[in-house]
Amino acid sequence: MTDPARDLKNGVVLAELGGYGDGPYCAKHAANAALAVMGTYIIDPGDEVPYPAHFVFKPDPAVYVPYLKKHVAAGRANGLPVCVSAISVALADTVDFLVAAEEAGADYVSLCAHSPMEMFVKERLGEELCRRENAALLNEWMSAIQAAVTVPVILKTVLNDLADSLHTVDTMAAIGVPVVHINLRDARAGSPGLAAVGQLAGKCECLVAGNRIQTVADARRILDAGADAVAIGTAAMKDAALCGTIQQALR
Repeated sequence: MTDPARDLKNGVVLAELGGYGDGPYCAKHAANAALAVMGTYIIDPGDEVPYPAHFVFKPDPAVYVPYLKKHVAAGRANGLPVCVSAISVALADTVDFLVAAEEAGADYVSLCAHSPMEMFVKERLGEELCRRENAALLNEWMSAIQAAVTVPVILKTVLNDLADSLHTVDTMAAIGVPVVHINLRDARAGSPGLAAVGQLAGKCECLVAGNRIQTVADARRILDAGADAVAIGTAAMKDAALCGTIQQALR
């Protein structure tokens, strides 16, 4: 049984990367890491979503279920645990997609509360969802996802305001969401982002944090600040062996 606190401890997570993070990409760029996140996928009925077209799906299982089966299997081919990340303006469409991801074999599912796209922020979603004034909406969305799946749920968020992030992590712990993945925006020594890790640490079952991690020293700095695991995005796109190399040094 998947146990995030155990399985991700001192782990390297390949972060989602829209337009790139499909199954084969995850298998290649997250080899020997703790987890790969596919997506983020957008579920929307529109015809002109400003996002890579092959990562946008109509809210129709007949359209996305075959894709999920193929790509989750590809991502997991070498035994790598896989998470599927999604976002939509409609809660039901998000839930249905993430349920299908679990049924396709995903080990985790994730809601993207990180996007700055106008189609989401105007609905108090994306990076707006984790502001304190939207706490009831965040609770509604994450509780619905948590109730619909049996695999561990991840909330992907971004550090805009520390008080908002503290409230978000406390809320996730209260409703039983085990993993919060936060983009620190700046994780350099002495940065506000790195300082925030120490205040967020220990408030949820598993805190994954990252921003511009390129070396073992970068990763250790975030773990030493209190994070349970680190996430690597763009740097792993440039170096397919990076996640595995850093993971080997951390465990």
